[in-house]
Amino acid sequence: MRSWWEAVLVVTGLELRQRVRSTRWWASLAGLFATVSVFVFGSLYLAVSAGGARYVEWAEYLYLLVVGVVLFFGIIIAPTLSATSISGDRRDATLALVQATPITNWQLTTGKLLGSWAASMALPLACTPYLIWASVSSATAVGWCLLGAVVVALLFGCFCAIGLGFSAVSARPTTSAVLTQLAVLFLVLGLPALFGLLVPAIQQSHRVPGTDVMYTPSGAEPLCREVTRQRTVEHTERTWWLLAPNPFLIVADIVGGNEPRPDRDLYDSPTFDMASLLSEARSGPYLDGQRCADLDDEAWHRRRDHDEAYLGRSWYWGLGINLMLGAGAFTLAARRLRVPVGKLPRGVRLA
Repeated sequence: MRSWWEAVLVVTGLELRQRVRSTRWWASLAGLFATVSVFVFGSLYLAVSAGGARYVEWAEYLYLLVVGVVLFFGIIIAPTLSATSISGDRRDATLALVQATPITNWQLTTGKLLGSWAASMALPLACTPYLIWASVSSATAVGWCLLGAVVVALLFGCFCAIGLGFSAVSARPTTSAVLTQLAVLFLVLGLPALFGLLVPAIQQSHRVPGTDVMYTPSGAEPLCREVTRQRTVEHTERTWWLLAPNPFLIVADIVGGNEPRPDRDLYDSPTFDMASLLSEARSGPYLDGQRCADLDDEAWHRRRDHDEAYLGRSWYWGLGINLMLGAGAFTLAARRLRVPVGKLPRGVRLA
């Protein structure tokens, strides 16, 4: 087992040296840190100095800002790091030399994945000071903020694995890079768009109880009459899983779905709003309606409890889907690197 991992670490080291030795890599990290700094201190100035808000109010949104920027750049950079890892080596005729050694296809694939993943982790590591500041200042407990950072790291690994899979099946580095970006963008934008397009297909008509309240001019107790109305609703509980793999909704469900809400009836944070959208989609339509026996806001509270039933309870489904996609792409890459092979694509060289 030790010798197995020694071979993996050799490949990982080669991948890292190939990725981080260029000046452009360090310039990219410096650019990312500068971009996050501009967002953080720019928003601080606009909110506190120009907008008149308190620092505490601004600090509650700092975690969302920092993680959002890191995740945005990670979605672009992380899969790109591995998208040309195999196809690029094939083009340069260096992959064949490695395959001629006693190293196995699983060791080679694992080493390339770990190398790309480690290189992508330089992005959040460069922003560690802001992540610590945001976690301490967030209204959510520090533990949930740390879990959000860990999940972001796992998502980066999934994106790298997806890129590795396309790199293994594509003969040209340009093709693998484009396919990888399209696949990741499909998770971020395509699946929510598909969720919206399927809304007409999940509409259904139901008879929902309601009330008609009649007020008398004398100021006496208003009269309440129960009625049943026909309503067309969307059964989003059938398609909510299309939203689950979205990385932004995953992080929002972890942080926003577990934040304390002492003023929950007055205002909501952006992370809570995003987590609430996911929870409402998973809960489906509220069909209990309202009855005359309901006291004051009892029906409203009952509906709110229904809509928020899955707050903070959907992120692991989304993470699991991403992990399965990453595992499938990793397995595909390992099988494509197996030697000897029966048939090679055109232009592929093998030792």
